[in-house]
Amino acid sequence: MTSTPVVDHQLAPAALAGVQAAVALGAVVVLPLGLRLLDAAGAVRVPRPRSPGWPVVGAAAALALLLPRGPAAVVTAVPFAAATVVLLLAAGRAWTAPRTHRRGVSDVAVTVALGVTTVGALALVADRAGAAVLGFDGDILLLTVPHMLFAGFGACLAAGLAVRAEAGGGSRLARAGAAGVTLGVAAVLVGYLVSQEAELVGTVVLTGGIWCATTAAWRAARAAGRGGGSRAAGAWAATAVAGSGVAMLLALWWAVGEVVDVPHPDLSWMVATHGALNALAVVLGSLVALRLRSAPRVGVAAPVPARRTGTGEW
Repeated sequence: MTSTPVVDHQLAPAALAGVQAAVALGAVVVLPLGLRLLDAAGAVRVPRPRSPGWPVVGAAAALALLLPRGPAAVVTAVPFAAATVVLLLAAGRAWTAPRTHRRGVSDVAVTVALGVTTVGALALVADRAGAAVLGFDGDILLLTVPHMLFAGFGACLAAGLAVRAEAGGGSRLARAGAAGVTLGVAAVLVGYLVSQEAELVGTVVLTGGIWCATTAAWRAARAAGRGGGSRAAGAWAATAVAGSGVAMLLALWWAVGEVVDVPHPDLSWMVATHGALNALAVVLGSLVALRLRSAPRVGVAAPVPARRTGTGEW
């Protein structure tokens, strides 16, 4: 395998600020919210998922990007990296634990979601050290951090939990979404190392997965009822559907342009459009919709998470 570093891609100052803001949102808000959703769903056991320590280490990651590259920035980023290793180990323990049923796509999606946070954290530490990883450095390495927080952790987690939230092990559309998002994230990562053509294939798979997952979640939210929380969940889910349509078309445009050398957006423009939509509409919208769907209604006792033996359960 050969790496394909693209050293001529440089982020404009405004785009760099956008990346810093995305990392802050992902590490301080999206990651802790996702861990709480995992806990509420009775999925992977993560140590102290509701602890304020998670947003604190996320804030340290955001601070590290504001510091000049060097030892101080590396030391500031290390607590976040250590926390993601805890998530990786939790996923590993859940995957190797004895089981009485077949694992499903939800299990795989959740495992990948937790695991790729470590990839993003290591990229953050390497970037702050001014080092290169597998031939990648500079802005390409830096962009790996928000990609792993949103397309990696956020999208995989939302797709996996959407399957678990549906009765009967999830609809075919939801399962296709979870499988497509998970496979797409892995394929894009491999594509970085292999070739731009392979990266394009991964982007196509990821796009199809996200479209299926967001559409399935929107349908499920609409079918959940007409209460205030359900209407709000449906609105957030609809935002994710609309955002994914635009965000992933932009991703396809960029990936095709890298392969066939046709005019396409540069990285700075992609951060401002695709990146913002993916973070604010697709991932945050999907996770908030799941949170609203799982919240107990006034006057109704909160359901106790139960371990079912259907497809998609640990």
